[in-house]
Amino acid sequence: MKVEKSSLVAMLLEVGEENAAVLLARSQLGDEIDTLRDLATLQEFGLDPDQLEEVAGLVIGAIQPEDVNTRRRSDDLAKTISRRWADLVDEWT
Repeated sequence: MKVEKSSLVAMLLEVGEENAAVLLARSQLGDEIDTLRDLATLQEFGLDPDQLEEVAGLVIGAIQPEDVNTRRRSDDLAKTISRRWADLVDEWT
């Protein structure tokens, strides 16, 4: 599955995987992550294949929220991702 690096970092932060998110953001991986091709590197960041598949599925919208509250939280998440990513970039630069 292919996902944008910045989107994957943001989703990892949202699901509580701060360490993996920071390691991914600082990594030399390209802007587009292929979860199959880059699996070994992503596992080094502490992500197991099942967890990675679920988080990547959330990023690309392949996993749909089941209830209204979850959809609302997902919409809220979409609004905050770019702001949180910008804050992280400011901290790292």
